[in-house]
Amino acid sequence: MRRRSARLGLILGAVLLLPACIQMPSEGPVTEVDSDSVTPSTPGIYFDPKPPQAGESATEIVTHFLEAMKATPVKTSVARQFLTPDAQRRWAPDSAVITYAELGDPVGDGVEVMSAMTGLEEYDARGAWQRSRLRKTMRFGLTSDRGEWRIDQLPDALIVPESWFEDQYRRVSLYFFDPTVRILVPEPAFVPDGEQQASSLVRGLLNDPTPDPRLIRTFLPPGFTSRLGAVPITPAGVAEVTLVGDPDVLDEATIQRIVTQLVWTMRQDTRIRAVRLSIGEEELSLPGGVTQIALDVGSEFDPNGAQSSGDLFGLVEGKLVRGSIGSLLATPGPMGAERLGVRSIGVSLRGERVAGVSGDGTALLVAPVDSEGSAVQVVSGARDLLPPAWDFADRIWLADRARGGSRISVVTGESRRALEVPGMSGRDVRHLLVSRDGSRLVAVIRTAKGDRIVASRILHDDAGGVLRATQAQLLDFGPENTTGVIRDIAWRSPTAISVLTDITDDLSEVATISVDGAPGELATEGASRLRGGTRELVSSPVEGAEVFGLARASVADLTAPERPVGPLPKRLASLTYVG
Repeated sequence: MRRRSARLGLILGAVLLLPACIQMPSEGPVTEVDSDSVTPSTPGIYFDPKPPQAGESATEIVTHFLEAMKATPVKTSVARQFLTPDAQRRWAPDSAVITYAELGDPVGDGVEVMSAMTGLEEYDARGAWQRSRLRKTMRFGLTSDRGEWRIDQLPDALIVPESWFEDQYRRVSLYFFDPTVRILVPEPAFVPDGEQQASSLVRGLLNDPTPDPRLIRTFLPPGFTSRLGAVPITPAGVAEVTLVGDPDVLDEATIQRIVTQLVWTMRQDTRIRAVRLSIGEEELSLPGGVTQIALDVGSEFDPNGAQSSGDLFGLVEGKLVRGSIGSLLATPGPMGAERLGVRSIGVSLRGERVAGVSGDGTALLVAPVDSEGSAVQVVSGARDLLPPAWDFADRIWLADRARGGSRISVVTGESRRALEVPGMSGRDVRHLLVSRDGSRLVAVIRTAKGDRIVASRILHDDAGGVLRATQAQLLDFGPENTTGVIRDIAWRSPTAISVLTDITDDLSEVATISVDGAPGELATEGASRLRGGTRELVSSPVEGAEVFGLARASVADLTAPERPVGPLPKRLASLTYVG
């Protein structure tokens, strides 16, 4: 036991750069854990459903069972009373969540009761959105138990109204690694808000749906669980995570990565100030016996790119400039020193290299931003290249609007490779984005019925080579009162994009949606409607970055609408953040 504790302490001490003194708050919430609770309540709102009543019909049992799943604070104890003893043991409501917009009255002959539902959304055990259904009939098998109807066959899911789910759950990201273990990849999910949020975040990481290692990797070993399914938080804000499993199966590198995944995922719970981790009976400790892990661990795996530049870049009179919105200065590299005839640009995450599309859209040049050198033509013979996009591995992603539909390709070094992206390739692509972690492509596709937004996942080998792209999935975006034309899209977070559409010739709207396909808009700070004929969005996935809307003769700061923004340089084009 002592040898193992010492080993874990050395591992943690070698990895985590914890500040010498962490000031913890002297006050904070105390978490009470209920292992039978499915989800917490919204503070101040309570609903305590009634258990089964004597003499209830089969349809009444099903009606009241569905009602019991809306308990707030939610516990399965009342809902389970509507089941037979055997079904109580088998029922696993934490396996999935199914929401519905409308619920029909249950009907049936007693042995089987059916309930028609419309507007369904389905989520897996992690809380990750899976699919939408227009309608579905839920079937419940019933039997007589000591003269009373009880449910014996039912779906392994929490089945609740859409409005209830929106009130009780919040969007988060579960953090995994890319196949090369060089960057974190956030996966969107929904977890219960409130007191059980920390527990649900840990369970989300431990609920392994056998992810494709060509897409994401997890280092939490199969079979590991969270003790009692609970993560208590001390009054000082320390989340105490205990993983049940054998620590001897974990080497130093694996423990480092487990800590990174846990901290990045759990720090989304605003109650948490630090994490204390035990594996089996071993508590991880730092030199000196310190056991609290700071929330800044793993910054080198930032999904926005470690050491990425926060500057703006653009073209003024054909020359590359960089800086802030009020101070854009020419760069000393070849694209800033002379006019090379480029019309649009994309910049590597560290702001060190720039890719420029030639004026006629047929070629791509790459050059250093701030150092001497020459511009190298890495693509030629294209037809109409859209602005390039970079990922963390310095790959450049391109869409060429060629005859017969757009062609997607990726440039690594000076080598270009075509990539078939089902649902994007061969379509009329108007805008293309790549996530900084290199795991997602997002595009605007023009159709006869209006513009659509689709997203595809990118699979890599463990050396970082691009293998293939998945079928592009239609994202949930259908704003009312718009022209159907999407003017622009831009990253707003590592898992969300903002979408610019026209309401009228002079009024534009900005909405933010998740890239996993989950329904609903995301709340963002700042303006959502702009006047003046806005045509472009300039945004970054980095939290706190300014977001700008560009019109022909003006610029608006969406994150601070009250702050006036001075006039931009004349003949400014292709204003962008890195990526």
